[in-house]
Amino acid sequence: MRRVWLLLTLVAAAMLPSTQAQISGQASSGGPATAPPGFHGYSNPELHLTYLYPAELMPVDGAFGTTAARRMIYADAESDTAKADTCAKVLLSVGKGHEGQGEWARLGLVEVNGQCFPPKALQNKKSTQMLLRNLVSQGTTVMGMMPLEQPAVYQIEGRWASFSAAQGEPVSKSDLQTGEQQVLGLAAVHVEGYILGWVIETNDEAMFNRLLGSGVDFGTGKPERLFGGGVR
Repeated sequence: MRRVWLLLTLVAAAMLPSTQAQISGQASSGGPATAPPGFHGYSNPELHLTYLYPAELMPVDGAFGTTAARRMIYADAESDTAKADTCAKVLLSVGKGHEGQGEWARLGLVEVNGQCFPPKALQNKKSTQMLLRNLVSQGTTVMGMMPLEQPAVYQIEGRWASFSAAQGEPVSKSDLQTGEQQVLGLAAVHVEGYILGWVIETNDEAMFNRLLGSGVDFGTGKPERLFGGGVR
């Protein structure tokens, strides 16, 4: 069985805006950022965010990010969709290839409003850690897939974060036919009452590890790894 291994490098985090978010199947507008060769850059002035990811990933439909956000919030991608529309939005959705046709990958960035959780959920260290752990666990709980490790809880620039991953052949409620073998990862960071989540789905182990090492910069000018680990 593949295992998640943790390096010393930590995730970067962002200051999120105090606006109501919406779940949508398309990424919201974010300008291109100056990026080194081999990378594309996404920038969001409101978040003070610059995010660098592999250049071969191009814009794709963000429905997978919507689905992951609903799993995070409700532990069910199909429940309470009306309420979910006020809780989160897809900021970025990119990918390459198509399932069943060789190597493929999808990368999504989702913003979740902390007001959609119980009032005390983000008020102290213990409750924040528990919420983040639950979010990444729920976000990577898919029928037909098994967790690789227990969710990791750590700090990013003094802010609490969590990461979880799973592997297997996903099965949807509406279609009992299994999909192909893949790896799913979710990193969530708490900043100023908001949760910022990165969703990774791929059948390519090497790409999964590359995306965990993608660069996140919230104004320091020195991008840090999305997550200090990988699968093997």
